[in-house]
Amino acid sequence: MTQQPSQKRGFGCLGYGCIVAVVLIGLTIGGIFWLARSAMRNAVQTFTTERAVAVPTVPSDEAARVSLATKVAEIKRVMSEPRSSGEFLLSQSELQGALAHTPFNGKVFVELQGDSVAATFSFPLKALGDWEAAKPIIGDYLNRYVTGSARAAVSVSAGVASITFSELVLNGQVFDGDALKEASEWVSGFLNSQVGALEEKRRDRIESVKLADGVAVLRVKPE
Repeated sequence: MTQQPSQKRGFGCLGYGCIVAVVLIGLTIGGIFWLARSAMRNAVQTFTTERAVAVPTVPSDEAARVSLATKVAEIKRVMSEPRSSGEFLLSQSELQGALAHTPFNGKVFVELQGDSVAATFSFPLKALGDWEAAKPIIGDYLNRYVTGSARAAVSVSAGVASITFSELVLNGQVFDGDALKEASEWVSGFLNSQVGALEEKRRDRIESVKLADGVAVLRVKPE
């Protein structure tokens, strides 16, 4: 009986189809990453500046510093007592003084105008949080500055902050329509995400924060 020669097993259509699919998926992922990288770098370059720009400054106000320290101490006392409540009025000078203890010291100027706040700013992009995850995409662009001006209605209800921009300009680019709405939602979300687990309970004690007649009114409720 004649022995049939052995036949080599090939990939077949299914095998080659899988290889093609994997290659296409790889190319698609690479393309998406490249597009995302290009889009993010373009956005960062468009809306930020390479160098910091000087913002208005105010002379050191010793009276406002002492007043702010007294009010902060009283707010902490009320927060530490579950049954306590209180209402606190913070002036523009006191709020500007509060920025001295943040990464935005000397980089943001705020002005309370009726029931809204106007701001001029030029601060490092890194001040907005940990961007290490975005470093492979943005790269050296992380060393740029968020520079511009804004006007917004600011409020806090049941511990949740809400920022609604009526004006926003970043590096000369004017936001309007949906862009203004999206910026309001992003900033509101960013502020609310900065509250740590240990501070969440205290945040819930804040009944409201409203701007009226050029002052911020903070109300703290009992637990």
